Amino acid sequence: MKLSQLIRRADGWSDHTVAKISAANTDVVELRRSLHLEGNPIADSHLRDVRFTTSARGAAIKISRGLADLSIGQSRHQRALIANDILGLVCGMLAVFDWRRIEVRFEVAAAQSCPKFHCDNVLVRMLTTYVGPGTEYIQRDRPDTIHQAAAGSLVFFKGFRHPTHANTVLHRSPPVRQGERRLTVVIDQAGWRSHDMPHSNSPMQTSEIA
Repeated sequence: MKLSQLIRRADGWSDHTVAKISAANTDVVELRRSLHLEGNPIADSHLRDVRFTTSARGAAIKISRGLADLSIGQSRHQRALIANDILGLVCGMLAVFDWRRIEVRFEVAAAQSCPKFHCDNVLVRMLTTYVGPGTEYIQRDRPDTIHQAAAGSLVFFKGFRHPTHANTVLHRSPPVRQGERRLTVVIDQAGWRSHDMPHSNSPMQTSEIA
């Protein structure tokens, strides 16, 4: 394991808390934290997404390029703060789950990209919202109670491909008010689309961002 994976973490990250997602009958873990971003880093950003696969080595360059490609950050300092935080998330995911490579996706959206509550066809998916409303999720046995992650919080969802997935939680992207924008970062294990990985034929599976 790379030294950077062993020591670098985003602010508010807890290896112990994140690892709880692997427990049986645990399909969601929310790690609450606060971010301090001055101004609006996506006021002039492009409305689309960027994705790439990476290991710890080379992740910093790919993250910076992705943020620049979407014109995220009103200054170099602001962009660097976001980039450093994402790098800490990348290293944390690689270390806690012992993955060699991951897929990272940035999305700037001005609308609700996935309105239907669903479960993804992945092992474990991490989502965090830097700007705008956070991901919403429900427990299947309490569908009328909608939980919404605060901006900055990290949400980990177990997917259909995880061996202890209990199919108890569904999530979706939240409604976005007119004139509002949302910046979301998603991290998965690289190669999760591969047919060689275990998968489910459940009709609820999807790969949409939330």
